[in-house]
Amino acid sequence: MFDKPKKEAEKPAAKASASPAPSKPAPASNSNSGQTTTIGASIKLNGELNGDEDLLIQGQAEGNIYLKQHNLTIGEQGVIKANAFARTITVCGTLTGDLNGVEKVTITSTGKVRGNIVSPKVILEEGATFKGSIDMDAKAAKPASQPAASAKSA
Repeated sequence: MFDKPKKEAEKPAAKASASPAPSKPAPASNSNSGQTTTIGASIKLNGELNGDEDLLIQGQAEGNIYLKQHNLTIGEQGVIKANAFARTITVCGTLTGDLNGVEKVTITSTGKVRGNIVSPKVILEEGATFKGSIDMDAKAAKPASQPAASAKSA
């Protein structure tokens, strides 16, 4: 007889604890592979970077970045001096160099870019810093991938 009221009293508490407060969702990857590699804040790269998966750079990099049909994100701590070619490019940190985005290039409110952008879609958030030119010709971004192939064969 005493057990029944306790169980009924526990049911609402159990329901309340089963549905915790909404937590911040994990960032969604735009890639079909679902795999993202992160270069940490203490890492420094110098040279050409090629890959077949999404990339998040929080460290420093110099050279050229080619990600073909994948996403490149420059984190808030990232400091990049490179030309970049990727499906989508998002800059939250600092980048000096030309950006070629097959689908789009985004410079967030914390992003700083000094260079030219070629992409069919360009997003500059309020507060973003940008110095350079923008070419939103969808066909212009594709030939930029060919110099990487010819540079490899040379």
